[in-house]
Formats: sequence, structure tokens, C-alpha cells
Amino acid sequence: MKDESPYKLKRISLSSQVAEYMKDKIISHEWKPGEKIPSENDLAKQFGISRLSARTALQRLAALGLVEIRVGDGTYIPEFPLNTFIEEGSELLLTIQMKDEISEFRDFFERSYMILACQRCTKEDIEKARLILDKMKQAANKGSFDEYIQYDIPFHRSLCEFSKNQYFILVFRLMEKAITEHLKDNTIAFSKLPSFSLNKEDDNFYLKQLVIGHQNYIVALEKHDASIAMQYLHPYLDIYKTNRHKTENNNF
Repeated sequence: MKDESPYKLKRISLSSQVAEYMKDKIISHEWKPGEKIPSENDLAKQFGISRLSARTALQRLAALGLVEIRVGDGTYIPEFPLNTFIEEGSELLLTIQMKDEISEFRDFFERSYMILACQRCTKEDIEKARLILDKMKQAANKGSFDEYIQYDIPFHRSLCEFSKNQYFILVFRLMEKAITEHLKDNTIAFSKLPSFSLNKEDDNFYLKQLVIGHQNYIVALEKHDASIAMQYLHPYLDIYKTNRHKTENNNF
């Protein structure tokens, strides 16, 4: 067989080797989002394999979300071909990442994408963030932890999206479940700080105070100055890291 690809196929797991070849094409962006890729027949001819092996290779990538098979049309690269593939590792990361390490990761990661977000955000982006923050405020006024968290993660996801950088967005998706747990844990922890109140009628009710803190992100976007957000984030994470091990149950 004359092999025009850089891969030397073995007699075993031909479909797996073809799938690896195609995956490299996708990850390297040689095959770009929206592009139609070779059909089963084309792959079979190129590699000298059966249509069944070619079909199996395509189905492997489809299961990972790396390609989209359109019946009667062909196979295409989706807009974000790595999303589903990356999300497969989320549960594992949740089980092996230490909470302190996630806190450190968030510190550096959020600082980085906020720098780009502050440079690239539009008026529409800022309005989107403000609307989400308003919903967080409404949840805080009702004293609803669950509802607050429901909007907290989209708030931070949106900030990352404002960076207009696909790789930051992909990493956020990879870490989203871990970040969500981190946000929940932080919020619970701050509810137990002596300076905060558990009474939603109080001005220092912990959810109300966290909403006020998140306002710094909006100001940072408006002034195109990421340091404004970091002036809030750094002390927030430091308090969390310093106090979280005081008791076995993370009770402050």
C-alpha cells in the first residue's frame, strides 16, 4: 500500500490509527472548524482499509465530539471541536485536584483572561455581565444560596469569553466543574467568617457582600483595567486559603 499519510499503519487496530491521524489534523487546525473532511470512501482509499474501518474511525471521533456526521451530507469539524473531548476529563479533575491547587490555578488563570477581557470587551459584553450580576443580587436579597451559585458560574464564564481567546474558553470548559465546586466551597466558607452575617436582612449578609465584591469585575471591564478585579480576587482567595484548614469540616 502506498501510504501518503505520515502514519505507518499496522495490521491491528487500523481504525484507531486512522482516528489518531484525523485527530492530529483537527488539533493542529490543519482541518479547520466548519470544514468538510474526507468521506468513508476517501479514507478507505487513502489508507487501503475497508469502509467499515473508516466508518469506525469516524464514529470514534464523533463520540468525542471532534467531528459532526451529517447524514446525507458528510462529516464536518464543529465550531469548537475539542469541547466534548476536553469535558471528558472534568470528573477526573474534580476527584484529584486539591482545593488549594484549584484556588492557585484560578488566581493565575482569572488574572490572565481578565487582562484580555478588559482589552477586548464590548459594551454588549459589559451589559451581559451586569445583567448576570443583577440576578446574583436578586438571589442574594432572597438569601438563596443555590440561585446565587446558579448565576455565579455563568458570570465568571462570561468574563472568560470576553477574552475572545478560544484556548482560554476551552480551558474554562475543562475546569468548569472544578471551578463550580470551588465557588460553592468558597461561598459556604465565607458565610462562616465572623465579619459576615447569615441573616439576609443584614447589610453584611454574606451573599450581599460577595455581590458587592463582584462589582469590581464590572468596573474593571468599564475602565479596561484588570488590576481592579484582582484587588478583590487576591484577598478573597487568600482568606479562603488561610482559613479553610482550621477544622476538618472547613468550619471557620
